[in-house]
Amino acid sequence: MDRGWYWRLGLVVGVTLLTIWFLIPSYYSLFHVERSQRNNLAAIDAAMPRWAPPAKYRINLGLDLQGGIHMVMRVDTKTALEKRTERRGDQIARYVNEKQLGQVSVSTDPDRLQVTLTAQDPATMDAIEKEVLSNNQDFSKVSRDGGKLTIALADSQTTRFREEAVDQAMLVIRKRIDKWGVAEVDVRKLGSDAIQISLPGRNNPEQAKELVGTTAQLEFHMVDDTTDFFRQTYQNTPPPEGSNITLTTAEGFPQLEGSDREALLGYVKGKVPQDRLVLLECIASATRRGVCDSYRTYLVEKEAPLTGESLTGADASLSQLNEPEVNISFDANGARQFELLTEKGVGRRMAIVLDDYVQSAPRINERIGGGRARITMGRSGGRPLEQWLADAQTLALALKAGALPAPVTTGEIRQVGASLGDELIRKGGLAAAVGVLCVVVFMVIYYRSAGLIADVALLLNGLLILGGLAFFNATLTLPGIAGFVLTLGIAVDANVLINERIREELSHGKSARVAVDQGYDRAFWTIFDAHVTALIAGFILFFTGTGPVRGFATTLIIGLLASLFTSILVTRVIMTYFVHGKNAQTVSV
Repeated sequence: MDRGWYWRLGLVVGVTLLTIWFLIPSYYSLFHVERSQRNNLAAIDAAMPRWAPPAKYRINLGLDLQGGIHMVMRVDTKTALEKRTERRGDQIARYVNEKQLGQVSVSTDPDRLQVTLTAQDPATMDAIEKEVLSNNQDFSKVSRDGGKLTIALADSQTTRFREEAVDQAMLVIRKRIDKWGVAEVDVRKLGSDAIQISLPGRNNPEQAKELVGTTAQLEFHMVDDTTDFFRQTYQNTPPPEGSNITLTTAEGFPQLEGSDREALLGYVKGKVPQDRLVLLECIASATRRGVCDSYRTYLVEKEAPLTGESLTGADASLSQLNEPEVNISFDANGARQFELLTEKGVGRRMAIVLDDYVQSAPRINERIGGGRARITMGRSGGRPLEQWLADAQTLALALKAGALPAPVTTGEIRQVGASLGDELIRKGGLAAAVGVLCVVVFMVIYYRSAGLIADVALLLNGLLILGGLAFFNATLTLPGIAGFVLTLGIAVDANVLINERIREELSHGKSARVAVDQGYDRAFWTIFDAHVTALIAGFILFFTGTGPVRGFATTLIIGLLASLFTSILVTRVIMTYFVHGKNAQTVSV
């Protein structure tokens, strides 16, 4: 036996042990924890031995195998476009007046997505028209009648907005579901204005509807931190006993803080001036991610002069002083609005609000032009840099998630029974077991000892497929089981090619050693080409398909790679041991 054989043997043993190790979380999640805890990573980790891999390396069962919730959400792009037209009309009129091109009034036709500007002095409309059309490429001219100019959202803009609204809604929904802890969620576009969501293992449709039923709204509000509203409210009408509401100046101005969100909002209800709003900031727990230890109030101006629809990017990074920051950028229109907003608000705080929560309230130090800004997070309270950077990344994600809001409604919601999943697992498992047993018996009868070696490789191939699914945290669906059985058939086909090639070499009078070596060498490229062409098809299915098609493609790709490993390497290691190591004169094939 040469050194190459020992190296290949070590590789086979190592891969086999590593595969078994990665399957431990799958075994415990399916057979050692209750069904209700099957998706609870903490419960699985607690049940496993310490030397086992983390629970995230496990095979997830799809909606068709374990039951769950199926939802279809409709994205109301029409309403979103109407609101966008109204906002843009107000912004354009404000821009014209601030540029002193002339005084204009604005009216909108939401159904037609049109904005009509009426100049007090018709003689100024020529200059207004030129300025508006040159600086607002998302609008096109409809008509001009003296001092009235009618413009409408360009067709290209409405098409782009509709597509991006659905894509952005998908990102928002996935972000919310990820916070819920559903790791196997399937969120994909359905048609042109709908989103299909599968939540395996969940059994509360109303909770799911509440979770994803609204779309994040990103707004920028100026903070009113010069008044003594919260201090006076606290002193004049002290909060009820047991509410745990306190007065704090942690941010440099009076604020209210409490552990109960509803108690805080209820306390200030009816006391807020008409042109102001009270919004809350979540004070995140230092030990429990995604949990609010307390809430802090902000008094902000009711009007939101800038919304997230103008935001084009948000990225977290470290500054030259090694402090976390979030860099944001706006489109051309948003850049102008942001510049005007910061010019008027130098020295004041600007609240970045997502889903009615203040994500950050940085102080404006100077007028910011160019459509780019930086939100410095700062570092205080003894928290490590990693936690501050994680907060910056969370803020960047929140800003991106709210960049293109559109109303979302529930079109369909139903619960898929888990009993159906158990039945499918039993039937699918039985079909796979019967198929494998038939192949194993046939190989032993037809190819004798070589067939038995092929059967060992076949069983290892199945183990490798399951281990690969666990390593990539893939979701196993019923089509995935079909892909599993199919790849086992492909693996058998490769061994058939090798055994037939060895038989042909023996029929030409060659010795056992030569027949085995040449049989594997000459069958290699045929097997390799067949697997590569099938892999190409599998990758095409994976990148172009959705849902069950991707589940089938994932299992197929992993199975093909496992088939190459077992047919070319594993069987050759075993065959070489019996022929070369035992100095056999014949081959039972």
